[in-house]
Amino acid sequence: MTMTSEPEPTPSGHQPPPPDGSATPQPEPLEQDASVYWTPAPRTVTIASTVWICFGGLLAAGVIFTALSPDSPPLSTGPFALLLWIGVAVAMIVLAKLMRQGSTGARTALTVLGVVALVGIWTVLFVVPAIVLQFLPGSNAWFRTVKGG
Repeated sequence: MTMTSEPEPTPSGHQPPPPDGSATPQPEPLEQDASVYWTPAPRTVTIASTVWICFGGLLAAGVIFTALSPDSPPLSTGPFALLLWIGVAVAMIVLAKLMRQGSTGARTALTVLGVVALVGIWTVLFVVPAIVLQFLPGSNAWFRTVKGG
């Protein structure tokens, strides 16, 4: 039997009080990490944000390809228009990532960007499904849960 400074725990896991009558120091309560309460995004939100990210990437690639194409008229994509469209594409990607984390503001901004961008067939093929997915009942319930309301 080895002598230690602390008494051995009882079978229930609690330590008996020390024989000298001094109070046993109580362990400090552990702080709960906020990530314990984080609810993962439903599949509808994950798919919608993935579609937005893909659309933003394709938009940026299309704008750059058009600007570098020797067949495009030189004034069709000026430096201002090029930067504007790349900025819109990057904004879509960033907002999609924020939406996947539960930002309702990002979801609203993507909806507005999507409605404004409804011009061509490719836009419709990407934007309409993404907007529908991010507003399905399961998505709405998750956003309410994440928002806390």
